[in-house]
Parts: sequence; C-alpha cells; structure tokens
Amino acid sequence: MSKFYSLTKSVNSIPLKWYYDLNHFEKEQLKIFNKEWIYVCHENNLKESLSYLTIKVSKVDILILKDKLNVLKAYLNTCRHRGSVICSNQNGKLKNNILICPYHQWSYNASDGKLLKTSSFKIPKNFKISNYGLKKINIKIWNGLIFINLDKKIKWKIKNRFQDYNEIVNKLGIEKYEVAHRWKKIIKCNWKLFWENYSECLHCPNIHPDLTKLVPVYGRRMVDIKDDPNWKKLKKIDHPKFQGGLRKGAETWSFDGSAHGKKIKEVEQSKNFQGFIYITTWPTMFLVIFIDHIRVVRILPKTNSETEVSAEWLFPSDTLKDKNYKIKNVVDFSVKVMSEDSHACELNQQGVYNPAYKTGILMPEEYEIKRFHDWLRKKIKILK
Repeated sequence: MSKFYSLTKSVNSIPLKWYYDLNHFEKEQLKIFNKEWIYVCHENNLKESLSYLTIKVSKVDILILKDKLNVLKAYLNTCRHRGSVICSNQNGKLKNNILICPYHQWSYNASDGKLLKTSSFKIPKNFKISNYGLKKINIKIWNGLIFINLDKKIKWKIKNRFQDYNEIVNKLGIEKYEVAHRWKKIIKCNWKLFWENYSECLHCPNIHPDLTKLVPVYGRRMVDIKDDPNWKKLKKIDHPKFQGGLRKGAETWSFDGSAHGKKIKEVEQSKNFQGFIYITTWPTMFLVIFIDHIRVVRILPKTNSETEVSAEWLFPSDTLKDKNYKIKNVVDFSVKVMSEDSHACELNQQGVYNPAYKTGILMPEEYEIKRFHDWLRKKIKILK
C-alpha cells in the first residue's frame, strides 16, 4: 500500500458502556467467544500422553488433553451428571485414559468422551449411557499452536482467520520450537481495552520509554511510518524513526537489542524484515516474530472488567542450548512492556464509567482501533 494509513477524520469510538455493561459482555460471549477460534497454547505444553490443561473463556471451562495415543482432544470440562468440573487443576497428568468426576465419580473415556460408568447402583431403563458423553470441542493445530472453537459448525479457514498475516510463519517450523518461558497476568480492564492499546502507539512515548528507544518510530506516536501523510518524503531521511524498524545496531526486542549470535535463518533471509513481524487473530491471540525468538500472547476475558493476558516465549532448541544466549534479556524486556500496557489499560477502565460521556473519539493514528471496532460491530450485528 503506497498511501498513508491514518484516518482522514476523527470518528466516534464504540459506546463506553460496552466496556462494563454486563448484558453487552454476555452478548459478546455468545456472538464472539462462542463462535471464534480461541487460542490455547503451543502444543509442546502437552508433550506427554495423558497430560492435560484447562482454560476458562469467561465462565466456560474447557479441558484439553493428550490421550493414550498422543492425540489431542478437547471437551467442555463439565460432568454430564449435575455439572461438576472434572479437572479442577490448570494442568496435570491423568493416571490412565479415563476421566473421573471428583464429585460423584462418573467416568469417561478420555479418547472419545464417552460415558463409561456412573456411580449409581442401578441404571434406569430410560437412561441411555450413550447419550451422556462429554461435549466435544473443535480443535485445530496450526503450526504447532492449538486453537479451539465452541461451535462445531465453524470451519478453520486460513484466508479469513487472521487480521494481520505473513506467509513467513509457515516456513519456520514453529511446532518444533521449545516453550522456554511463560507469563500470566490478570488485568483489571475489559478485554477490548487491551486490543485497543495493542492497536495504537499514541501512548508509547510516555508509557514505554525503553521500547520507544528500541523502535524509534514508536517515539513519534506511530505504529508505522505510513501513519504520517508525508511518509514518502520523510523516508528519505536516514534514521529509523522515518525508515521504520529497530534502532541502528539492534537485532531483537531485548534490553541491549542483541540476539547474542543466535538468529533464525528463515527470518534473517526474509525480504524487508525490520526487526519484528506481527500476526494477529481476534479475539484471543497475536504473535510476534523476531530474529531470534517468537512471542505468542493470549487474551481471554474473565469478567466484563477483568482480562487474563498470558504469553509464551518460543525458541529454536539450538538457541536454548547456547550458554551464551541470554534469555532473561529478551523475556524481561517484553514483560516490562506488557506490564506497562497493563497499567495503562487499567487506567483506561477506571475512566469509562463516567456517565457524562457516551463514546470516546478516535484520532487519525487510531485506524487499527476503528478496524477492530468495525469487526466487533459486525460480529454482534450492531451497526453504527
């Protein structure tokens, strides 16, 4: 695209009550989170057979496991008897290929979810055991990343799955990468405020001092040099804040900007690589490809005013074997940036309850937020 990206005029944001109204939050669960593909984690989090993990999307509890044949399965984490949770821990390992409800001991085949046995002394004639298996959840493994969908009718279509996409992701063999670090935080804000913060850099100079030094264009309150209508003229100036990308001499997102000699060949050889590539899929995931690692971030709504944000740092195994590679240098930098964003989002949430204002306003640089808002309106079928 040759023309600049910014909006040509300011536009109203979505209604402020959408960030706290419980009825609207429940509508989003039905129209968005019950129908969109939800990111779970990298498949290396479930390396061993019979290992499992659980996640909650709002109040919906979901169980993902690897059965005795090392096949990934996903079920609603709810017993068909009277609704008890089956696996109460966030992760663990089954003793065998059977799921047993901890409340009344109903048991299920982990491979297909079929009910095996109840704890009643007699099975009523009108009770068909075949009708009471666990509810299966759609599961998709894409480049080693696990996604689930609560709606069986929704198919995985790569063409319309990602809002931002780059073909390089298919060349990296991410399924072979190792998960070297995990981070999780509950942010006191609505999930949409996190995505809005992610989509603009008007906040960057005052919220992210270290990041704006590393990525100079962010210091201009822009996510891309094309946010400026004069970008073509300015691009002739030999400086990253007009050219884009990392500061001169930097290789990756870290405190010293160094990749310590470990570079991913496919990324290094890609055309026009400027230090990072974002791939985004609403409503729950984005990943960032760097020269030496990949960071995958998951966003899950907890309540109408709380959001769980978690991240995984993925590395080629050779990188982790190198004693000279400083993983802390990479991880701590991104944790600092995400913690700064978390604080900003919480400030935002505190202010949206003011009844004097119906909507916010989007400025020219916030074109990505407008795209997100348009997507939201379409999904819940509420027009402007």
